[in-house]
Amino acid sequence: MKRVSLSSAEVIAGNQDLLTEILIRIPAKPLLKFKCVSKQWLSLISDPRFCILHACHHRVLNPTPNALLLNNFYSSTPTFQFVPLMGDDASSHSQVAVFDYLNVSPNYWLKIKNSCNGLILCMSIFYGGGFDDAGSELKGIICNPTTKQFKTLSFPVPKFRDSKTYSSFYGLAFDPLKSQHYKIICLHVDYRGSKNPQVYLYSSLTNSWSFWQNSLEAPTLYGFVNGVFCNDAIHWCSYEQTTLYFDVNTESLKIMPMPPIFSTVNRSREFMYFGESRGRLHMAGIRSHFISGFDVWEMASDYSGWSLLYHVNLRSVKRAFPKKEFDSFTILNVLRAEKEEESKVVISVDSTAMSLNIFGGTLKTLSVLEPGLGFPADLGYEGHDAFQYFQSLVCV
Repeated sequence: MKRVSLSSAEVIAGNQDLLTEILIRIPAKPLLKFKCVSKQWLSLISDPRFCILHACHHRVLNPTPNALLLNNFYSSTPTFQFVPLMGDDASSHSQVAVFDYLNVSPNYWLKIKNSCNGLILCMSIFYGGGFDDAGSELKGIICNPTTKQFKTLSFPVPKFRDSKTYSSFYGLAFDPLKSQHYKIICLHVDYRGSKNPQVYLYSSLTNSWSFWQNSLEAPTLYGFVNGVFCNDAIHWCSYEQTTLYFDVNTESLKIMPMPPIFSTVNRSREFMYFGESRGRLHMAGIRSHFISGFDVWEMASDYSGWSLLYHVNLRSVKRAFPKKEFDSFTILNVLRAEKEEESKVVISVDSTAMSLNIFGGTLKTLSVLEPGLGFPADLGYEGHDAFQYFQSLVCV
């Protein structure tokens, strides 16, 4: 009997489990091209179960985002600044991300409201209503920039008598390690009337909004900061002594403290950044009227309070880069590393996004930023303009 010899490719093709184990280790963007290899590969890579498995593998392997997406100050075109942080996204010092596949009408501004583990929540606002959310026609778009899949949503209208006096706050919750479904939280707060926020929750599982009653009185949330997802909860910040967070598991609003140094009661520092890295919640700010450096604070896992994580001294950095105007820098992102000495902060200096090593004080240019449309160029980009981007295949 003649022995038949199979090639390695034939062995892999005939073993679905082996093929899956190989493909989940490949980054998301190359896998999009691999769909063309065969019908078998197309079917496997397009399978939502494979997409979640792939997302889980890479989220555990490297919790550092591939890039940052920056709002372009309500640009009249669906274009965002792209700041590469790692991998094949770091191939250019000047990049933009174009979301023209969302088919947004020319009469609407497109703005990113939240990002979470590969998904982006955008809002298209009819510019006839101005820049405020109140009184404008709001449309939500949840999308995956890697695959260019998207879904359009209608945001709930608040049940206030006067619809022109409320503020709205949003959050996106998605953790592929726990579920293939995502949730969107919408808070409407009428500060001129009852301060009890109206809570609406969208679930991709049911494809519908639910209204939740609550008895908490909302503090004055910082309107330009969007909800930050961290450890199964969406958090907002405030200039008061306390702020709100939404527990996704119990689907309830809760109170957490703010660092006293950032509150209006005892405001000794200027708030600049609020975000998440490696499962921990962070805030960062500078000492008012004395910019020699900045502090990074971290919230305890039990919400008992904030502790000073880093103090970053900019004196040595200024001496190394005398042509940079560090007196007008902003903080875009805090990136904790597995090795403490490799932790970084992404800052914007003179229209340039730069990575600053916290312990070594070294700077690396990441991207040259274009001025936002409709605003003076010297305003730059703030921390609330920056959103983490992860390559992902997860379905919308």
